[in-house]
Amino acid sequence: MKAVTASSLPEQLLEIREVSEPIADSSEALIQVTAFSLNRGELRRAQSAVEGARLGWDLVGVVVEPAQDGSGPREGKRVVGFSRRMHGWAERVVLPTVDFKDIPKSVPDADAATLPVAGLTALYALERCERLLGSNVLITGASGGVGYFACQLAKMMGARVVAQLRRSDFVQMVRETGADDVIVSTDGSGLEAQGKFRAIIDGVGGSVLSKLLLQLDDGGRAILYGVSAGPVATLGVRELFMTGDGRIEGFHLYRESQVEPAAKGLGRLLGLLEQKRLSPYVAVKGNWKEIDAVAAQLIDRDFPGKAVLTI
Repeated sequence: MKAVTASSLPEQLLEIREVSEPIADSSEALIQVTAFSLNRGELRRAQSAVEGARLGWDLVGVVVEPAQDGSGPREGKRVVGFSRRMHGWAERVVLPTVDFKDIPKSVPDADAATLPVAGLTALYALERCERLLGSNVLITGASGGVGYFACQLAKMMGARVVAQLRRSDFVQMVRETGADDVIVSTDGSGLEAQGKFRAIIDGVGGSVLSKLLLQLDDGGRAILYGVSAGPVATLGVRELFMTGDGRIEGFHLYRESQVEPAAKGLGRLLGLLEQKRLSPYVAVKGNWKEIDAVAAQLIDRDFPGKAVLTI
């Protein structure tokens, strides 16, 4: 079968090549993949991976061989899944039944494909926080996949949502999430006027994070899931004294999906899509043969939201 791998050519990042067919264990199903979405994390891995390394977390497809132990969706079911092995960008994949969920009829493949990494990260990061009803919540990188979902989910939880992004041309699409205020800032300036935050969901890191931590409220939590602006931030320890039991917590989806299986979280998110209470922002749709060009656009942040490619 064919799959996306790290490229052997110096002028490109990704290529499609022949790989071995997957073999399922008793608790895994074989899925014929029809589409997938891209995340910056996979592309960062590709930049340092050895030639031929497999890639891909997010996928949708159809179950062609259900799990032998009887768990999970039946043959013919349309499903969305999270490939921990990063084998999702391929014609076929095997997944443990705890890592995929059947898709409601009214939810399109492209919408479902955006959920595994971006949707679950937004959901589980916010659920780490407490007492959000009526509280200030800051979402950084709000025009990205995680940020766009997090703004919507935080509003559902009753929060006053402040969204931060770096480009003014994406302000309108972020306002459509229901965010109460949108701040365009590359270094975190302007956020101090918003007061203290009960929760900060940050995928930016760097100098922006250094300023954000000064805005953490007494007992608040800063959940850190990404470092798109840089992996190092200066920590103002004295200011943190005033947050009482405020916390700075790292976030990793692999760990969080052990607390609640991806299938369960995906089921909750799919229900919100079905009810039209949650919506993704799919800026790019195309064929997987275009993946190297789309990956370059995503690395350069040429578009907001998500890219979904079909096989």
